[in-house]
Amino acid sequence: MKSLKILIAILFTILLLGYARKTTMVRTVHKVVEQSGIVINHHTVPKQVGDEIPVISARVTGTSLVSLIYKIGQEGKFIRVPMNHAPDEEKVFTASLPHFPKATKAWYYIEATKMSTDGEVGVTLPDNNDPNFKPILLKYEGVVPVYIIIPHVLCNFAAIFFAALTLFSAIDVRRGKMPLKEAIKFPLITFILLFLGFIPFGIAMNWFAFGVTWEAIPFGRDVTDNKSQIILLFWLVTLILVKGNLLGKGEERNLVSKRGYFTMVVITLIVTIAMYAIPHSFII
Repeated sequence: MKSLKILIAILFTILLLGYARKTTMVRTVHKVVEQSGIVINHHTVPKQVGDEIPVISARVTGTSLVSLIYKIGQEGKFIRVPMNHAPDEEKVFTASLPHFPKATKAWYYIEATKMSTDGEVGVTLPDNNDPNFKPILLKYEGVVPVYIIIPHVLCNFAAIFFAALTLFSAIDVRRGKMPLKEAIKFPLITFILLFLGFIPFGIAMNWFAFGVTWEAIPFGRDVTDNKSQIILLFWLVTLILVKGNLLGKGEERNLVSKRGYFTMVVITLIVTIAMYAIPHSFII
């Protein structure tokens, strides 16, 4: 039974973190628009890491007049630059954006035009005729060292694993199969791993990538940091509710019963799953 619980915890960890990674909004998306005989195919460029200059490319048929239109920052003015034929690729057009410091945000879209009997015809990607038209966001990021990324990922992976074991141990406590003083090690380990992954290594990730430290409320509104803060808060409250066992002062000093502890563990795990399910960079 113990081996089965460990296996389930591992599978749960892989599924949750795999889902969180898959649903991240910072990923390339293939977009296509077709209008007036012009077709634009483009794989978005959501971020540029390091000192390299971001190159925007698109496959365009129906015209050879293609432009990249971009702005820097929400209040910036759009700038138009021509997109030229890529070497050995007749229908592929490219243009480069300037290099900017990390944490800079650029918005861009592509326009293709041609002359017709009714005058000039223009097509944009994304389609600016759409009422919900939004230019494509490109973020400039710094390079995060491997020695920061690896422990950050490992702490997150291990924390979710121990979070699953916390639930199993809470069930055993509820059924009287495990003393609470023995089960308390699982939420404690979970909290420590989350703290290490989110705070020292998470702050380091922010610093190297964006030049900031902690952007959760009240210091900012970054979705990733706010999710981390909420998760840490719920696990901290879970530990405080059983402070008697946590501090070795006896179960009578706890703030909740065994049933209350089980309920709080379930709530905390649900909140944790919900926070991981929200895509990174959901709030811009």
